[in-house]
Amino acid sequence: MDVEEERKSGETGTLEKEKAELLERLKEADRRHRYKMYEAKALEEMLEKKRKEITLPPAGEIRKKIRRLEFIISTEARTLKQERELVKEVREWERKLKDAVNTERMERRLRLITDDIKKAEEQILELERRLDEMRKAIHEKRSTSSKLEREKKLLELKKKVDEEKSKEMEPFMQKNADGRVGLGEICIIKKKEK
Repeated sequence: MDVEEERKSGETGTLEKEKAELLERLKEADRRHRYKMYEAKALEEMLEKKRKEITLPPAGEIRKKIRRLEFIISTEARTLKQERELVKEVREWERKLKDAVNTERMERRLRLITDDIKKAEEQILELERRLDEMRKAIHEKRSTSSKLEREKKLLELKKKVDEEKSKEMEPFMQKNADGRVGLGEICIIKKKEK
């Protein structure tokens, strides 16, 4: 193996290593994408179930309502029974506030997961594009090296054939003192070839 072949073999090996690394990164990105898809699906189902069970106003509106009720309790004069009813209503709204906050957190988490899914999809597309480029480069290197190898074998074969021909003709070739071959020797060689 000559220096050129070793260099090309080394380049192909380097490309193969990079390709393997890209494949591993692609597998990891695909795993992460699938996990996020399952997570998003489960979260969507939970949110849908919660929305069907209870329809709640946004948490900000509930907080305003609680503050307004607390202000009424602290500033207005009411009977004990009326005050207890207002306190019960505040507690009920506080419980609803917990549910509303949990629902909003789940919605926010779902948005973040959706963003993660988009990023993972973009990363997968980028890795697949780079992997395709890598495969093309490897294919080109291999086809070039195999083409050069075939050409080298053909040249070696031609050289061998030429050497054999010259060995066959050597006994018939009598050179003159100036290094030229006479016409008679050429005719004998031609006859021999037939």
